[in-house]
Amino acid sequence: MKTSHPPIVRMIVIDRQIRQNRYPNCTSIAREFEVNTKTIQRDIDCMRYEMDAPIAFDPRKNGYYYTEKDYFLPAVHIKESELLSFLVTEKILKQYQNTPYYAHVKNAVEKILQFLPGEIPLQEVSQLYDFQTAPTSPIEQHKYDLLEKAVRNHLQIKMKYHSLHSNEIKSRLVDPYYILNKSGFWYFVGKCYLRSEILIFALNRILQIDLTDDEFDFPEDFDKEKYLADSFQIIREGTKQHVCLKFSPYQARWIRERQWHRTQKLTDLPDGSLRFEMDVTGLSEIKRWVLQYGAEVEVLAPEILRTEIKQEIEKMGRKYNL
Repeated sequence: MKTSHPPIVRMIVIDRQIRQNRYPNCTSIAREFEVNTKTIQRDIDCMRYEMDAPIAFDPRKNGYYYTEKDYFLPAVHIKESELLSFLVTEKILKQYQNTPYYAHVKNAVEKILQFLPGEIPLQEVSQLYDFQTAPTSPIEQHKYDLLEKAVRNHLQIKMKYHSLHSNEIKSRLVDPYYILNKSGFWYFVGKCYLRSEILIFALNRILQIDLTDDEFDFPEDFDKEKYLADSFQIIREGTKQHVCLKFSPYQARWIRERQWHRTQKLTDLPDGSLRFEMDVTGLSEIKRWVLQYGAEVEVLAPEILRTEIKQEIEKMGRKYNL
C-alpha cells in the first residue's frame, strides 16, 4: 500500500543520502517513495531556494551533492516556547549589529523562525522586549575573518598594532589563542613575541594583520577562564590587591544589586553604608570605576589606590579653581 509522506521526510532522506556520498537523483528518490519525479524535483528546489542548501548536480555520477561538505539539513524538532525564544535572541543580537557575526547569526535565526506556526503572533511577541547597549568600536570584517582563521587553525599572525598606553605603533608576531567580547568590545588573547608574554589586544587597534603559514602549539597549561579571573574587567597589571571601599547609604542601594566581581564581599554597616571588598589586579580600572561615584565612595585600601584617588581629586580641584 502506498504511504504518503510529508515533504520534510523526503528532504531528510535526500539530505542523508547526499551526506553519505550516494549521489541520489530524482528517479531514485521517487522510486523509493513511490511518487512522481516532479515531486522530488520540487523538494530539491525547496531545499535549494527556501533552505539555502548548497545542492549541485554531478552529471558524471548522475546525482546530487553538497558543494559545502559540512552542510546538513536542519531537522531538529523544537518546542514552540523554544522557537519563541529566538525572537528574543534576535532582539539581543541587534545590540551587536556592527560586530562580525551579527549578519550570519541573524540569518540563521530568521531561517529557524520560518518554521514557527502561522498562528503565533510573532510581531506582537517581539514588541515585548527591547535591549540597549553602549556604543562599541567598529570592527573591520576582513581583519576579524583573518584572526578567526588563525585562532581556529593555530596559525601565527603578523600585525601592526597601535597601543594606546604607549601611543606607539609596533609590528608584532603573535600566537592568537582565543577571541573574546567584553562589554561589547572585541579582544583577542595571545602570546606576543615582542614582549615574550601573553597579552590582550583590542581588535579595533589592529592597523594591519597578515596570516602566516607557521603553526603554533596551544599551551596545555593555559586556562582562559583563569587568565582574566583576577581582573576587574579586562586589564591585567601588577599583583593582586585587596580592595576595600566604603559606599554611602545612598549609593549602597545600587551596589548591592549587582555581582561586580567573583571575589566580592559586602558588609552592611550600622549607619546604612556598605563596605565592599574584592581581590583584583589592574588598579587603573578600579580607579576609573571609583571616580564615577564621586563623594559617594571612599577608598579604604590599598593605600596606593587611596593616594591616587586623592591626587586625582586635587588635580580636578585645580582645574575647577577650587
